[in-house]
Amino acid sequence: MENHHHNPAQAVVSVADVNERRLEKHRPVALALRGGVATGADVVLALAYEQVALWERGNLCSQDYIDAWKELLLHPLQAAQILEERSPRAAALRQNSPFVASVRKFQTLADAT
Repeated sequence: MENHHHNPAQAVVSVADVNERRLEKHRPVALALRGGVATGADVVLALAYEQVALWERGNLCSQDYIDAWKELLLHPLQAAQILEERSPRAAALRQNSPFVASVRKFQTLADAT
């Protein structure tokens, strides 16, 4: 039988790494939101609104996150700022991000180049 030891320091680093990866993955979304229609912000926002509506209809996410994202989506520049911020609130909002479809789309485009 394998001996697995839990190292709390590794878990903390792992959470920090995950948060950093999420931040990096959301950077192209933030850039799109700042660039307006020319960068596809309208599509990014439409997909995010659909995701938040799905969460709400299916009770798939905490109402706190639903309310926070509904408010942020009304202000794309604030949403962009939160996507790149390194605060605990921003990390939590990225963990429950309505931009997953856009993140995947931008990753696919980046992988193709």
